[in-house]
Amino acid sequence: MKKLTVIFLLTFSFCNSQIIKDSIIGKPLYVKEYVLFLQNSGPFTFMQGDSEYGHAVMMVPKFLRKNMARSWFETDFCRYINNETHYTKDRKITKEIWFSKSGEIIDDYNYEYDALGRLKQEKSKNTYSEDAKLYFYEGNAKTPRFEKNYYKKKNDSPEFYLKDNNEWNHLLVSEFDSISKTDSVFSVTNQYMKSLGERTYTSAKDTIYHKRLIKVKMYDSLFRVINEKIFNPDDYNIKKVFLEKNILYEYDLLGIITKKTEIKDDKYHYFIQEKNGKYREEIKDGGYASVSSVEYKYYNDGKLDTRTHYYQGNISHQIHFEYDDYNLITKLLYLDTWGKNKNDLKPTVVTFKYKFDKHKNWTECIKNVDGKDLYLWKREIQYYK
Repeated sequence: MKKLTVIFLLTFSFCNSQIIKDSIIGKPLYVKEYVLFLQNSGPFTFMQGDSEYGHAVMMVPKFLRKNMARSWFETDFCRYINNETHYTKDRKITKEIWFSKSGEIIDDYNYEYDALGRLKQEKSKNTYSEDAKLYFYEGNAKTPRFEKNYYKKKNDSPEFYLKDNNEWNHLLVSEFDSISKTDSVFSVTNQYMKSLGERTYTSAKDTIYHKRLIKVKMYDSLFRVINEKIFNPDDYNIKKVFLEKNILYEYDLLGIITKKTEIKDDKYHYFIQEKNGKYREEIKDGGYASVSSVEYKYYNDGKLDTRTHYYQGNISHQIHFEYDDYNLITKLLYLDTWGKNKNDLKPTVVTFKYKFDKHKNWTECIKNVDGKDLYLWKREIQYYK
């Protein structure tokens, strides 16, 4: 059996959704954006007493922006956004202030960068606390090696702590079997949770490092992933993992994913590493069998046409997108079947009307739901000359 072993470091990447259209063209100096609710509409909330930003929402700028854009362009409701953001000429954010619906400041952020354009310091402050982070890099590295943190609650003493990011960047080993076209990925680690007694544990490090299985990918003859199994570690046994996800992929002739299916049976699957390094499977009852999938349909130019979610063979959620000549979304057909009668399903029709400035950025967008103008997203944009 022929194997190829590749060693690399664990990194994380984030991709923007293909269908979110809230970016700004050119060189913005300052942007003020906020939502107005029309015809007695309001922001989406889950429970009485939730703030305008929603229920148990992480009040972090990146999350809030993504949350807003997804609700605006992918649902028939609207979340809340209200902020002022300042940029450098190369589009790095230097300051942003987030407001409540009443105009009260929720959080005030400030950012500084080094000569290479890397984030050097970030500070945030609100009514209840303030914190700061200093980042330290090794040479020309793009990601910081160390973080020095300062945090202070109102009327409390400040807290300081230092973080070594390399402690969490586990070394990965990838073993590719060219005959079965299977790629097995292992995390090399010595970290685990050590027992201190009944139901009491603490983080600990073993005296040696172990290869821990985290993922298995199977490829077809065109080297497209057709099956991906994701494993999570058993924190209390460094040699034990359990199967978290089993995902199947389907593609069109261009190699674009058209269907993604996650399958679960009614068992729990554990894998225990033996002395020879191989894994022995242990199966336990108690799982819940389910099949969930997402199907994607595309226009000829590659833009997403329809995304349909299925659960146990039935449609649970579906969105159809229409665009203008500038790739802005102009219409949604939005269907959410939760709590609805199967015989009375009808998609909500959502349309978007834009106003633009001379830089071709939209400054107003009205979201119309089933014929009613319910939400207005406004952006006041100043540019570098």
